[in-house]
Amino acid sequence: MSGRLAQFSAPIKDPPAEWKPQWNLAPGQRILILRKHAGSVECASVLWNLTPTWLRQLDRAAFSAQAEYLHEKPMFGQALAQRRCIIPVDGFFIWYAQGKRKQPWYLRRHQGGLAIAGLWERYSLADGSFWDSCALVTAPAKGLPARLSPRMPVTFNAAEQAIWLASATAVSALQPLLLNAASQVSMMHPVNPSMSSPATLGAQCCAPSGRAITLE
Repeated sequence: MSGRLAQFSAPIKDPPAEWKPQWNLAPGQRILILRKHAGSVECASVLWNLTPTWLRQLDRAAFSAQAEYLHEKPMFGQALAQRRCIIPVDGFFIWYAQGKRKQPWYLRRHQGGLAIAGLWERYSLADGSFWDSCALVTAPAKGLPARLSPRMPVTFNAAEQAIWLASATAVSALQPLLLNAASQVSMMHPVNPSMSSPATLGAQCCAPSGRAITLE
């Protein structure tokens, strides 16, 4: 599964001031999300590690959530019903197991970015301050991601994004939406294993180290 993202293109003209481009974004770092606020879509910088207010062991924060079990897990149920978001990325990474070795691959579209389904939460402190956080949603892999891993982040087309963000969408319709979404990935290529370290930064993290595989 993908525990690393690339988000180096801002989804809006003027992103939050604290945001900076990232080619090797790891859980625990800040990431941009798109969510509904007062009837319109806003862009916010949040922590990539979901932390509901009731969570007391912050080391148990989740960076991903399985679509099949969202309704059953207290960590995700309320966010699914009330706090859904899109995580706009340029691409994501999956590690392909080759014996004892794992080769990282970078997955993306030919043109434009990917819209990953996400959930967000707000962690409130006694002094009135708070921080917002998110987790991405995963599902059984399809298309190109299925060649590398049994799971993938859920990526939406434009129509699916609108349904996911709409407050009027019935909660019962959300799991089918997630599980039926086709992968929007249209190409992937291996990258240098050095990017497996979160300390490795820069555009070289996404640079091909071998032949790309594309959809015809």
